[in-house]
Amino acid sequence: MNWTKTMAWLFMVLMALAIGVYALSYFLTTDLGDHAIRHHLQAIPWSARMHIIPSGLALILGAFQFHSGLRSRWPHVHRYCGRAYVVCVLLGAIGGLLLAWHAHRSPATRLGFAALAVIWFYSVCMAYLAVRAGNIKLHQQWIVRSYALTLAAVTLRLQLPVYQGAMGLSFNEAYAIVAWFSWIPNLVIAEWWFNQESIRKLNTSPVPQACKQTLHNSPP
Repeated sequence: MNWTKTMAWLFMVLMALAIGVYALSYFLTTDLGDHAIRHHLQAIPWSARMHIIPSGLALILGAFQFHSGLRSRWPHVHRYCGRAYVVCVLLGAIGGLLLAWHAHRSPATRLGFAALAVIWFYSVCMAYLAVRAGNIKLHQQWIVRSYALTLAAVTLRLQLPVYQGAMGLSFNEAYAIVAWFSWIPNLVIAEWWFNQESIRKLNTSPVPQACKQTLHNSPP
């Protein structure tokens, strides 16, 4: 990793740890977390646990999967953590889908979080099937998409204060927006990153001999 990638990875790890531990705190202690949210989750305890606990663990596990040094030095740990991540996302997505329909906000809020759960489930399944088929490149692309969706837990909490504080929206209005914009921009950035990587490889790849010959023989 170069310096820029290392700093970006460290920032991602810190945010993942902070939000992951915060999410788990709802079931580990009664002193942390928003009391209004805690009261709402107590009405749907099984759906809440099925979503929040695995999702918090997936957020933490997934962040460390992106360090190339850790992958090359301890490949077995990478594989075991990867399997645990897949299981956590599958459980978290199912719990999220159940939890979405209990959201006490607008239908747009419920639909946004339900869509996130379905796409999150699909992306990690595709990542798992790709690696089982030995297609590492495709696996990497799908796991990036999957973790971009996992990071919705982080972007949601970064966006809410902006919509409420800077834009003056109510919590209900802001929550309806983050139900969609906590994860759609993440996927857009992931796809942009794939395109940039393809362009970089195209620009740095050697020119085939046939192309060189064609250029050499072409008239001025």
